[in-house]
Amino acid sequence: MKISFADNIKKILSDCGLPQNLFARFAGSYFIVAFFQMIFARFHKIDTIKNWKDLVNAASIPSVIVWTAAAFLFLTILYRLVSRRFPAMDSAVLIFSSILFSLCLVFGSGSFYVGAAAAVVCAVLARYALEKTDEGTLERLPHIPAMAIVFTFSAGVIVFVAATTIANHKSFGTACFDMGIFVQTFHSLNENLTAAVTCERGELMSHFQVHASYIFYLFLPIYALVPKPETLLAAQAFFAAAGVLPLYLIAKRRGFKGLPLVCSCLIYVFCAGVILPCYYQFHENAFLPTILMWLLYAADSANIPLMYIMSVLTCIVKEDAPLYVICIGLFFAVDCQSRKSKKHGIIIALLAALYFAMIMRWLTSFGDGGYMTSTRFGILMANPDDGLMGIIRSAIVNPGYLVSLLLSEKTLLFFVETMLPLLFLPFITAKLHRYFLMIPYIVMNLIIGSGYGYAADIGFQYIFGPACLLIYLAIRNAEDMGRRRRNRIMIIAAIVTVVTTVSMASAKLSHIARYNARSEYFQSAEECIRSVPEDASVLANAFLLPHAAGRDSIYELREDVFTSDGLELVNPEKYDFCILSIHDPLTERIAPILEEAGWQVYAESEEFVVVYVSPEYSG
Repeated sequence: MKISFADNIKKILSDCGLPQNLFARFAGSYFIVAFFQMIFARFHKIDTIKNWKDLVNAASIPSVIVWTAAAFLFLTILYRLVSRRFPAMDSAVLIFSSILFSLCLVFGSGSFYVGAAAAVVCAVLARYALEKTDEGTLERLPHIPAMAIVFTFSAGVIVFVAATTIANHKSFGTACFDMGIFVQTFHSLNENLTAAVTCERGELMSHFQVHASYIFYLFLPIYALVPKPETLLAAQAFFAAAGVLPLYLIAKRRGFKGLPLVCSCLIYVFCAGVILPCYYQFHENAFLPTILMWLLYAADSANIPLMYIMSVLTCIVKEDAPLYVICIGLFFAVDCQSRKSKKHGIIIALLAALYFAMIMRWLTSFGDGGYMTSTRFGILMANPDDGLMGIIRSAIVNPGYLVSLLLSEKTLLFFVETMLPLLFLPFITAKLHRYFLMIPYIVMNLIIGSGYGYAADIGFQYIFGPACLLIYLAIRNAEDMGRRRRNRIMIIAAIVTVVTTVSMASAKLSHIARYNARSEYFQSAEECIRSVPEDASVLANAFLLPHAAGRDSIYELREDVFTSDGLELVNPEKYDFCILSIHDPLTERIAPILEEAGWQVYAESEEFVVVYVSPEYSG
């Protein structure tokens, strides 16, 4: 039978993957060209968003058409060569080219909105491309390469976060609250195990009177090896990201394989709620991601001994951390099939509740718990002195008011920032008991955030713990959707997470650039501060204090150190040295007071730091 010319043409086109892959190949070709245009623009320091006209004027439509056609031709030839072994080539090219373009577009923007817009475009294209890809292709990646990919990205994130946060500290971007407090806390722990601080409330007290963060004792041996502020920041980056290992085990146990398994882990590794809080100096909350993920793994796999160990570790991170254990215990008491696991879930929840009540009572009676409760939960307290029972009474008596606090103008943006990368998966379930795991997010972030704005800000430490529970919920809810749908939704969620987080986090590279640009300037200031004897009592500006906080006695220069007329210092005998930033307005007020009282310049670095020594100091 003679084959017509038209049939020959159809066969040739079919061998080239046309017309079935026409759109994917064309779009992939265009995004490849657009990506290189972005690279060209960045090489010539053209901001493609702010200075978009410069890029438009520098390019020409004919060149774009020619290069797109060339890319299309190249991909067509490549398809003919690899189609039998890799039939999903065009889908893969479309997904990765759009991701590369988006990452180049959003890099350094620091904007959630730019990242979200680019992520939506990527998600739509990925959804189209994945529909043309079979399950075998998505799940083909073996476990060893999958683990290698996950841990390579995790290591990269740890290094990035550690390097940028340390650079921020070394360029004097950290302050007394809260970096200085924790530097002095660990200094005290390392010296005498007491956690004594002077810069937190302006008087000598234990940090554990403010926060019940006994987890510090377990970290202390590591800190003792390198007792520096940089150790805290590096450890924070590690503990924030290290939760990916138990998450990998959870996702694998839940049936995820290949690329969907990798993507489920990338959702955690690139989670903005895990990365961005690291840039608000150092906090005990950073221990939560790793510990909580191991707790969830232990409960998920019915590993009862590990479950108890991780529950204890969670509770000693902070006074409010038992809430996570209570919610996880109640969740698994309902979710588990075995009666033994149900029993232990209830026991763990009850023990955590008991510890929570005891530690809050202790902090209120002997510590600073009353102040902390009123500042954090004041929006739920009818009377300022009601305490924990007043909060519970408000929630029971007036639930309508509680509901009204869920979404304000501020918390709505926070809600979108945390839920959009997860494609709102934590909410997509008919199993009501899973909402137990939503309680910390609802209470600690949305409700409290209505009155205490830091709690509803993705750049602060209060999202560390809830973010982990939300990711676990996303995996469990995706699992219920069936193999085909869950695979695709996890890949898309990973794409959205990566693009939005890179958009916000990549701007942090400016910390390294700032330090490198004036490294000698900052090093000179450090040397000036280090010249102060370690046994001396110091008064310092907020942003200088963390660099001098490795001592027994240090105080922050604030308004309350002056007398009511502002002409003298209150209790000047408390201080041996005063470390001042030339650029701080308070320096202009205190310098004349010190000089009039006979204080002398002890050391100074050019245009930044000046150190005064008391005439009474004889050390």
